[in-house]
Amino acid sequence: MSPADLTAREQVRLIEDRGLSARELLVACRERAESTEPVVNALVTLDWEYAESLAAALDADPGLSPDAPLRGLVIAHKDLLDVAGVRTTYGSPLFIDHVPVVSHPIVDLLAEAGTVRVGKTNTPEFGAGSHTFNPVHGLTRNPWDPTRSAGGSSGGAAAALACGSLSLADGSDLGGSLRNPASFCGIVGLRPSSGSIPGFAPLDDRLGMSTQGPMGRTVDDVALFHAVLVGGAPSVVAHRPKRLLVSVDHGDLPVDPEVRRVVAAVVEALSDSGWEIHESRPPLDGADECFQTLRALGFATRLGALSEEVSLKATIRQEIREGLLLEVDALTRAVAEERRLRSCWDDFLGPDEVLLTPTSQVPPFPVGEEWVREVEGRNLGRYTDWMRSCSRLTVPGGPSISIPAGWSAEGLPIGIQLSGARNRDRRLLEVAAAAEEVLGTGPRPPLEALAACDPASLPRGPIR
Repeated sequence: MSPADLTAREQVRLIEDRGLSARELLVACRERAESTEPVVNALVTLDWEYAESLAAALDADPGLSPDAPLRGLVIAHKDLLDVAGVRTTYGSPLFIDHVPVVSHPIVDLLAEAGTVRVGKTNTPEFGAGSHTFNPVHGLTRNPWDPTRSAGGSSGGAAAALACGSLSLADGSDLGGSLRNPASFCGIVGLRPSSGSIPGFAPLDDRLGMSTQGPMGRTVDDVALFHAVLVGGAPSVVAHRPKRLLVSVDHGDLPVDPEVRRVVAAVVEALSDSGWEIHESRPPLDGADECFQTLRALGFATRLGALSEEVSLKATIRQEIREGLLLEVDALTRAVAEERRLRSCWDDFLGPDEVLLTPTSQVPPFPVGEEWVREVEGRNLGRYTDWMRSCSRLTVPGGPSISIPAGWSAEGLPIGIQLSGARNRDRRLLEVAAAAEEVLGTGPRPPLEALAACDPASLPRGPIR
């Protein structure tokens, strides 16, 4: 077995025990990337020489510092995350030559934890949308089927992890950008409780929307990464909840029949393993309007000066325009609604209960489609509507995690989403680990087929 196929936990233990060097792991991940990247296109702005220097320095250090819990692990940062001295484009031609002078705090945290940075991961322009393509770095394809989307906006991170090109990867999540690509690529993605991860401006924290989060191939890997971000023990013990609440569609969402089938199979498997299951509709009425209002405000606040840039993706221009036209009454209602929904969520779950829902309402879709326009025969009006299974759960502010759960009839990954009480992230990880024990972890994508695939033979992504 290649070192690239080990879990992050196994990799770091071997490095600590001197059974594997940081350079050997880096070489294995580089070989994997070089065989899959011509098709998948998950990694951008690569700097293998810099990564070699980091690995060499780690191998030359005889000490095994407890302050380096991710010693030797190969990572890449999402191309929305500033890294000092490294080109960071946000997936936009407007920033094609942008080189930040200050790194995001998470970059420094991961460097101090002993990671080996190889570059960046691809993202949609400014992270808008759950399909990873942009005019700077192109389209990221799903490693399970390169004619399908890897999801987004952390699609590059999820695809690279699935291939074994990285040990761990960071992502960010506004309305599902950690969770959706995890589901599409068969890996694990955690959206932590709002405000629990360092590095966001007060406005973002107050609105309770965007957050950074960890991605890995197993729940244990994500727990290891999460501990570096927030402190605490670097592992979790699987712990089944007294009861598990389940809603396949929130009571009103269209959900693809393949996703419904996988959720039903998961519920049956957990029930057979002794889990107490209760169907329950989550108290999320009003979350859609609240989410969209605060999302539009965020776009206007961050990107309002670019509203007339014709090179911007049309959906981004739409978000900015809506945000700039918001009236005070609408903002006041949205903030009050967010507060109400958080209170209802606290009452619904209490400190220990967990809700199971689909991560995405659909399986991975063809790369030529910019966004999903129809589910279960219902036409969708906005480019974010097919992701309401995630975006609604952003508003209450609690943690949500996507874990692999099953497969579509076409052999594509489908994930489930587990959501917990606010600031009970560790509790959620314990429940996710228990569910993973029942459901198992996913296999690797068809790596040999990817390596043999001719990229020129594949369908193109959305054309702008």
